[in-house]
Amino acid sequence: MTEQAWAKLPALIDFNGGYDLWDVERLVFFDGHQKAGARIVERIEQQLAENGIGHLPTKLPTDSTCQVLLYNKDQPNLGYVLRLVHELATQEVNDNTNPSIHQLNTLLNGISTAWQPTARRDAVARHAPKEAS
Repeated sequence: MTEQAWAKLPALIDFNGGYDLWDVERLVFFDGHQKAGARIVERIEQQLAENGIGHLPTKLPTDSTCQVLLYNKDQPNLGYVLRLVHELATQEVNDNTNPSIHQLNTLLNGISTAWQPTARRDAVARHAPKEAS
């Protein structure tokens, strides 16, 4: 049963925009266990990897109260941005660094453009004259 649940997790994360915040306890319960131990955490990391889900921190803690940011590595949304950031933060500089930086910049420009109209609207609203009551 848990293999089927893990296979459905990417769709759940996509539903939340490509990323989701879980605590270790929730991951442990999701895997069908009651307590986080080294072997269970290792199995969870393996299941996440097999299903295309990245996580921050990169090494899952065994403390069940710790928060973990899960993200879908393969979807063209914010989860993909997180994947690029993670890769750039953990890899050595190599021939793929410049293209990855360029791709991340392009993605971030798209995100900031999408948010910009709301930011402008909010700024205009802050500076608009107050209506008399």
